[in-house]
Amino acid sequence: MKTHCLLLVGTGSDPPAVPGWQVGVRCPASLPALDEIDVALVAVGGGTVSPSALRARPGASCLPIIALAPVDWIEREDWRALGYDGAVAADASPAAMADALADWHRAGTLATLDRLESSFGAAEIESLLGRFGVMLAAVRAERDPTALAGMAHRVAGIAGTLGFAALGRLWLRFSEGESGLAGSARRAAAYAITTIARRG
Repeated sequence: MKTHCLLLVGTGSDPPAVPGWQVGVRCPASLPALDEIDVALVAVGGGTVSPSALRARPGASCLPIIALAPVDWIEREDWRALGYDGAVAADASPAAMADALADWHRAGTLATLDRLESSFGAAEIESLLGRFGVMLAAVRAERDPTALAGMAHRVAGIAGTLGFAALGRLWLRFSEGESGLAGSARRAAAYAITTIARRG
């Protein structure tokens, strides 16, 4: 099972060695089905494939996509509105890239779930994950802003406990009034659902 595979798009032929990630580079025309990719790091500019086009490919509807871009672009653009879930400076060191991607590292989440299982038992954790999966499906489907705000803090709390760092952080910020994060938060919920399914 691949648990930490990073796709770099539009970055040239020599991928940086990002600590903790298996790294591969593909040009947009030859991208594979993406159901085994955990995160895409997309270089902005020069005709790079858009987040919406990338997510339209098989297995990629909830793929976290991080913009790899100049600092001035990151500061100037509303990159979340463009469909990115994060942004990292194009000249960042491999260690800084790893830090920017850490919240999406499935291996860390799976290790947390294994530790919880060893402490509380498999049946307890499987039951909790089952209930959490139902909750995640509900927040993805909910469109009433008031109801969604009421659910967001609960999702954030449980996500943090279970090791879903990106999910917890996004839903906490949403619960505090950052309504522009709704798209990323829903994608993070879908991503968590697929992570739970991989574990099973």
